[in-house]
Amino acid sequence: MPHKKCAKQNTKRQTKTKFKEFENILEIRHKSLLEILDSRNGNIKDLHSSALKDDSDLAVAHIQGQLDCLIIEKYALELQEVESSLQKIADGTYGICEMCDDEISTDRLRAKPHARYCIDCREVYEKSQRVAKNDKANDDKATKSVAKSW
Repeated sequence: MPHKKCAKQNTKRQTKTKFKEFENILEIRHKSLLEILDSRNGNIKDLHSSALKDDSDLAVAHIQGQLDCLIIEKYALELQEVESSLQKIADGTYGICEMCDDEISTDRLRAKPHARYCIDCREVYEKSQRVAKNDKANDDKATKSVAKSW
């Protein structure tokens, strides 16, 4: 009978082999995201070093800088998710839903290789995010209403 540690290592190897296709996809996406982030950071550096001639140049630079920052934020989050998925492959935990611990379907992983949740749990997560967003909006309205009454 194999030792528990050996059994875990064999499971990790089997998982890594099973998900080699996704590991390759994730590594390619990782490289692509790094290139995108490097490019966007370069854009921001160029904006800071450019000689702006008038208010319209300043306005355009400001808007472009904000856009680049939003794009960087979006891709940085995806980069973290890709890196987490690559680590999960190495750990032998890839393809397991972070909410219910069930396997994430191969079809879902093909659609989104860095998926953290199975499709059912993703729907629950998205619904909870919408509720939280609505609660925050309602809190903001209530705060403004109270502030006006003072």
